[in-house]
Amino acid sequence: MLRKAATIRYVSYVLGTGLTLANLFLITYLLDIYQFAVWGVANSLVYIFSQIGQLTYVQYIEKYFPNYSVEKMNYYLYKFLKTISLLPILWISILFLIEYFGYFEKFNADNLIILFLIIAGLTTVESSIELSAKYLLAQKETPKFDLYELLLFKLTRLVIFYFLLANGYSVYFLLLTNLILRSLLLIKTLNYKSQGVLKILKKIFRSKIFEKNLDKLSYTFTAFMIKTLQVTFLNILFIILSISAKNETIANYSLGILIINNLRPVFASLSGLLTPIISKNIYGNKDNTTLFSFVASINRIFISLVTVLTIYIVDYKFLISYFLESFDDNIYTIILVSVFASSIASLYIPNFLNLLFSNKEKYLLRIVLVNFIFCMFLFYILRETSFIDLLYIYLLFELISFYIFKYMNNLTSFTTANTYSFFATLIYLATYLSGYGTSFLLLFVCIIFIGYDIKKFIKQFNNYDSIKDKDYGTK
Repeated sequence: MLRKAATIRYVSYVLGTGLTLANLFLITYLLDIYQFAVWGVANSLVYIFSQIGQLTYVQYIEKYFPNYSVEKMNYYLYKFLKTISLLPILWISILFLIEYFGYFEKFNADNLIILFLIIAGLTTVESSIELSAKYLLAQKETPKFDLYELLLFKLTRLVIFYFLLANGYSVYFLLLTNLILRSLLLIKTLNYKSQGVLKILKKIFRSKIFEKNLDKLSYTFTAFMIKTLQVTFLNILFIILSISAKNETIANYSLGILIINNLRPVFASLSGLLTPIISKNIYGNKDNTTLFSFVASINRIFISLVTVLTIYIVDYKFLISYFLESFDDNIYTIILVSVFASSIASLYIPNFLNLLFSNKEKYLLRIVLVNFIFCMFLFYILRETSFIDLLYIYLLFELISFYIFKYMNNLTSFTTANTYSFFATLIYLATYLSGYGTSFLLLFVCIIFIGYDIKKFIKQFNNYDSIKDKDYGTK
């Protein structure tokens, strides 16, 4: 089951990434600088609000749903979704408060009430989709969600966006299209067993939100705070920057933020599939080390391939220069750093989940909070000294998380060696960003090590395949 889910997720995410990047470059080319800035800010606000709007429910689903019956899962899911549906008035109130202090004036945006309604709607839908996706993951039904998202959302969005942009429609229509398509994805996800949409909506409506709504609150609230700090860090940096930055700078960073927000789930796709397996293994006192090593090898090889490819795409400006005419040359460095920064989470997610599900959430919260405050303070000190410091600060935040979780798990074999291509790629990336340009020698070394690591991975895969069902419950 893990092999099938991982294959479908990788294929759908890779194809979806191509569609998303095509969509992103289409927007950068056909929207003016002010509207693109609005697009970036609106998506960052939705990202932050939707994380907060999940309350503590995602954390509850991740840890406890894999060990529940389907009936019990449904009981809690419908209750959670009804609670989330009551929150749009809160997001609209916050947006009006932000507007009161003049935040949106620089964007020359009209009809802000329409923008606020769309943002509030998107926030609610995105929060609900996240819960529904974790619900399917707990039931090992992720292939359905992945295919729904690829076909119903990403492919359809690209076609509609092209029509809207080619005919001069504003950014509001793009956001409204996102809202409609994401709503359809949510409906399709909830109705994956074809029970009937009205039947499901009735169950949600009849759920009693004041009964057992905040079970396991000590754990879920702590885990919720950890995830909120982790996933909103970059977007909070961007919102802070956008208060005083010019629209051109906001547009530049918007592209980097959008790349990270879209590629981070792609790199972490396999790691994310481990959530129910880790939960069950900890519950059954099974060791996860071999599984983590197996997944780490895949992730590192994939990161190496994508990073080396991106170095040459941005260096030769292959295809993308046509869409980035309104940006300066720094945008190519932003793209490269954004692509690599989005990959780091995939390396620490298994370790992090292992610690989280092992009742170490309070210690994790202290560690992540200190990291958050330190990096935020560093950003405040350095933000006037470098154009791209925001992305480097985010990269530092991710790397600190990676090494802390490595140290806490004592999984040296998981996080070191065995993937020489990854370290060769790191050296190549560092030399390129230092201004030395591309190198045939380093490229050759990376290719040799990637080939060696792939060969070694195939052997490792065969060994893992013989024990996976016995030790990891992946059927």
